[in-house]
Amino acid sequence: MDNVFDKHCVFITSTGRTGTRFLAKSLSKMVEDCYAVHEPANVFIKDLKKWRDDIKRFGFYQMTVGQFLPSKSMCKLSTYRRRRKITDEKAKEYIKGLRKQILEETKESLYVESSNHLHGVIDLLGEVFPNSKVVFIIRDPRTWIRSAISSPVYLLYSKVDFSFLGMSMRASHFKDDPYSLKWKSMSKFEKFAWYYNKLNTLVLESMKNKNNFKLYRYEDLFIGEKKEENFIDLLEFSTKFDDGFSRKYTFDPSFLKKKINSASDKYKIPHWKSWNKKKAQILQKHCGELMDKFGYGKEPEWLEKLNSDYKEEYA
Repeated sequence: MDNVFDKHCVFITSTGRTGTRFLAKSLSKMVEDCYAVHEPANVFIKDLKKWRDDIKRFGFYQMTVGQFLPSKSMCKLSTYRRRRKITDEKAKEYIKGLRKQILEETKESLYVESSNHLHGVIDLLGEVFPNSKVVFIIRDPRTWIRSAISSPVYLLYSKVDFSFLGMSMRASHFKDDPYSLKWKSMSKFEKFAWYYNKLNTLVLESMKNKNNFKLYRYEDLFIGEKKEENFIDLLEFSTKFDDGFSRKYTFDPSFLKKKINSASDKYKIPHWKSWNKKKAQILQKHCGELMDKFGYGKEPEWLEKLNSDYKEEYA
């Protein structure tokens, strides 16, 4: 292939805590001639072996100081573009620089990248990689926020996610955001609820009417009664392209019984059924529109929590 960016690619992204690591592992096993990777060239504080391996592969500079530069870090690039601190042309140039080496080293005909760091450039991927497809996964914000806050590997708004580094989106980055001036007074729980709404809304708006895009609910892929049927649909979408290119796959339902990178039982906050009305209303205020759109929050127990005369603004 003369142009490495013409390789057939599938990009899977989300807010994180939606099975992205699992999908990379399972697709590499189920799809023929496929190289699937989870968040390449990204530092995992809890996985020093991966960090050492990536330093050997991508270089010490990119895997250390470079992580704070949009030209060397997909995480920083996504945030910078969302904040409009970088032009689309420059962003596409950086995407090519970040993925050229990986694609050159990939001998398999299908490249799959599963990473929540792609959210800010998701609508540019089709321009950089003309033979690509994009999968986005959305999850019930109530279970997502519980998993995200509890996960030791999810560093959003943690003690090491310093504001001055500009690695994560914050309401204060957006002057027209109604929570811009209230950000510092918001609880971590509310900041997570804001982030869920902001990221998912931006992605859905930017990918509207894109032919190479497909959205799945996390629950439909991993929990629901039709999870096997929906997972096969994901495999179909990921292995058949409009130019006639296709790859065979072998669906292994036993994979869906495994947990990878799970928060397990060490949750820092209880199940939403045990939330008080204030916490439920905070989440509903930020995420209610998306919950309605995707069929979340219809349970009588949830509606009861929202049925209150408590009018305080929680921002």
